[in-house]
Amino acid sequence: MTDSSPTPSPALAERIIARAFAHTMAMIHVANTRGDKRRGDPKVGGHPASCASSTHILGALHLCVRRVHDYVCCKPHAAPLDHAFHHLLGLFRDETREPWWLSEEESKALMHNLRKFPERDGERVLQSYHARSDPDSFHFLPSGSVGIPPVVSVYLALAHRYAGDHGWNVPPKAHFWSLIGDSEFREGSLLECLPDVAERQLGNVTWIVDYNRQNLDGTRIPNERGLRGRDCDRIEHTAAANGWRVIHLRHGALRDGLFRRPGGAALRRAFEGGLSDYEYQMLLFKGDAGEIRRACARVEPDTRKTLGDLSDEEVLRAFADVGGHCTEKMVAALEASRDEPQSPFLIIAHTVKGWGLACAADPANHSTLPGEREIDEILGRAGLTRADPFARFAPDSDEGRFLAERGEAFRTGIREHLRLRLDNRQKVRDAIEADGGLPDSLGIDLSLFPVAHTQWMWGQLAAKLIRIGTRGEQAAPETALARRELNENERRWRGAAQFVLTMSPDVGSSTNISPAMDNRIYGPDQENIGEELELKFKHPELTSSDDPWTRHIRFEIAEANCMSAVAAFGKMAHYCGLPFFPIMTVYDFFIKRALDQLYYNLYWGAEFIIVGTPSGVTLSSEGAQHSWKSDIQIPNLVTWEPLFAIEMDWILSDAIRRQMMDRNEGRRGVLIRAVTRGLEQGLLLRLLRRQASFKQADALRAPLKPAGAGDEALEAVDESSLPALSDSEILEATRLASLAGAYHLIDWRGYAGYEPGDNVVNVFTMGAVSTEALAAAQELYQRGIFANVIAVSSPELLLGLLAHQDGYRHLREGLGLSGDLHVFESGPRSEAGLIGLAGRRVPCVAVCDGEAGLLDNIGSIVGLKQITLAVRRFSKCGRPDQVYRYQGLDSDSIVAACGQVLSETALEDLRVAPDVLRRLDSGRARARADWRELWPEPSAE
Repeated sequence: MTDSSPTPSPALAERIIARAFAHTMAMIHVANTRGDKRRGDPKVGGHPASCASSTHILGALHLCVRRVHDYVCCKPHAAPLDHAFHHLLGLFRDETREPWWLSEEESKALMHNLRKFPERDGERVLQSYHARSDPDSFHFLPSGSVGIPPVVSVYLALAHRYAGDHGWNVPPKAHFWSLIGDSEFREGSLLECLPDVAERQLGNVTWIVDYNRQNLDGTRIPNERGLRGRDCDRIEHTAAANGWRVIHLRHGALRDGLFRRPGGAALRRAFEGGLSDYEYQMLLFKGDAGEIRRACARVEPDTRKTLGDLSDEEVLRAFADVGGHCTEKMVAALEASRDEPQSPFLIIAHTVKGWGLACAADPANHSTLPGEREIDEILGRAGLTRADPFARFAPDSDEGRFLAERGEAFRTGIREHLRLRLDNRQKVRDAIEADGGLPDSLGIDLSLFPVAHTQWMWGQLAAKLIRIGTRGEQAAPETALARRELNENERRWRGAAQFVLTMSPDVGSSTNISPAMDNRIYGPDQENIGEELELKFKHPELTSSDDPWTRHIRFEIAEANCMSAVAAFGKMAHYCGLPFFPIMTVYDFFIKRALDQLYYNLYWGAEFIIVGTPSGVTLSSEGAQHSWKSDIQIPNLVTWEPLFAIEMDWILSDAIRRQMMDRNEGRRGVLIRAVTRGLEQGLLLRLLRRQASFKQADALRAPLKPAGAGDEALEAVDESSLPALSDSEILEATRLASLAGAYHLIDWRGYAGYEPGDNVVNVFTMGAVSTEALAAAQELYQRGIFANVIAVSSPELLLGLLAHQDGYRHLREGLGLSGDLHVFESGPRSEAGLIGLAGRRVPCVAVCDGEAGLLDNIGSIVGLKQITLAVRRFSKCGRPDQVYRYQGLDSDSIVAACGQVLSETALEDLRVAPDVLRRLDSGRARARADWRELWPEPSAE
């Protein structure tokens, strides 16, 4: 792949950087002076000062060091500066047309559209921060959230290394650059990730700290007494202690020259530790040479001679001469960080926030915008005018020739890389097609496990996928499982299974994926001392290697890191055409620790699965903190909660198929919640066979009644006497319904006495608490109430964002739910012969082991009365039945809720206009009754 481009001289680079700086300031100025702003609109804003501090860092990267297949993660506030360099290099593109590359005039027009909403189809705009939709987003990570993108870049580096070690075609030596603010480096996500990078020996990772000593609220004032030094030293020591190599760029070339003069050592000490960050920043802002001399002399008396020999202008220049604005030093540091293959690098680049602007070092400069006059001055210094603020260099100039040559190298490399991506993707699809296409199921044999839970099933599926994906790998660990020949169904899974890998934050063994971990940990080679000592233990062998049969990425207790990693691997299809299928297992209640990362993953469009297990108060033995299940509705996420083990198989198989075929738009992220509560698996078919819809059509000649029902007055047929469809037909129909979001576990439609609007209620239930709903339905039948039990497999597909897209079709049509009125005669006829009518809807009750928001919008969607039973208080330890009762999720609570919702529905009033009433006979209105009068408590006998 093309990976060569020219390198400019320092003087040439400085001239190009000056123009990119001017373009950046003009972009922000244009965004803030558009004429379409309306009264009351929020300010557009901008971050000129933050861009300015990054000017030479990004100039060195874009013009000298970055290679075409490298990845860049830049602090969000510097986004306009990246666009300015891309504009000069001609890297804006539109892949929907030929040629891809925008002309100079098109590119200049785009530079006017920073933070602009596209008013027409096809209008090109640039978002506030780096976004996938930007026309120059190639290998640029979205950056709207600070503290997370640099971590994601780390695990994207790991994914590239994993792909190469497993024999896949990825660009060699891709480097991963991240520009981070000094205040951002306090983010816990970065500190949590820091040791992981060095432990994994990711030498293709470089983080650059833009150390400008300011944040949004003003000058940073760390307590240097408490830190025992400056914050830049803390950053350096923290990184070094966690295995990183550190390059500290404190000084520019002018300072270096002064340090070689008599008294220069004292001046260095004053700059590096004598003056606090806050004092330095305030002196820089004041800009008074005399004050600078006095302050330096106070902490280092020997600086009097050195600074006394300088003019005031030279003192001010030297005081502001920090290393992050020296292009030569930046280039050298960046190149040095690329050359060490085993160690990550941290570059601390001292800069000035607002460099080159009137607001330089002003504590309030974060969103300060240059005025009209200053914009004109900035443009003028760069040879530009307000009439044409985004002009490029003349093609025959040294700058123009260099930019054209480097830009062409990048354009060629981008096309080659995108061809590689398409080729890789097509090869995967061809291999899957050659094996016969992906089946609907992995075919786990449940016959030997009559009682199982969904977490156990996940472990079986993971083990099978790993076995299929590593079958035939040379020198793979020899086990009876590994030696087993693949059957026909398994052979069809080969092409997809080799992309499956698992990861977990130290909960792999307790989430049933030990077989996927045992001797399969990916990482730098480690000596297996346990094997040498011939030790035997039940836990999986966790020493790591980079061998091609490794399939598990192991983490310490670091959910945030694991969440970022699962997305990074899940972006390899987008970046390299390799549809890795990463599956993260995590205790469901700890997903909250990584919600920010999860949101970024989904915004980024990553493809991944999270198995949150165990989940909810069903994990009752762990008590209050190990229970809460949140309603998570974020675009691009589909959530699942299977009840029976076979549903876990259906869901996972469907998710793999969608990713391999790139048919998962709007649902690239998958969250499956599982439990450790066992359930009799044969119950599913026993319940389904009873439904009228699953009886053979030619056998249905009369209404049904339950098997063994003794009421001979019912003109109905015992359902057990009628033949049902084959089990395979029933399961296939249920599979399709489950994958659509829900299916009937108990369906009384077609049974004698079933009267919607009178004695029918729909009970929606999800996951393990469905056993309580089934028990309630039996109790209600004894009281003459037909409670249909509907198992919700995916609240997102049935009731959430994905359901909203198709008008809740499965809820309305697949399950037959409606808000229709069922009309009945209410009371005796009047003396005038008038008939009273009552219109009633079929109400519903929802029960879920989690927040009410998971299922509480059914009634509002369809237009009927609903009561939702959910977890509404912290839990306690106990058996599931005890905790269900404590939370009001038990069968008695469900029965009571059904009685309440039926009674309240029956008590609804019909309001009639007065002129209609005058035509009706008079009579006293019925007093409003309490619903409990219609649903008395059962006798204690």
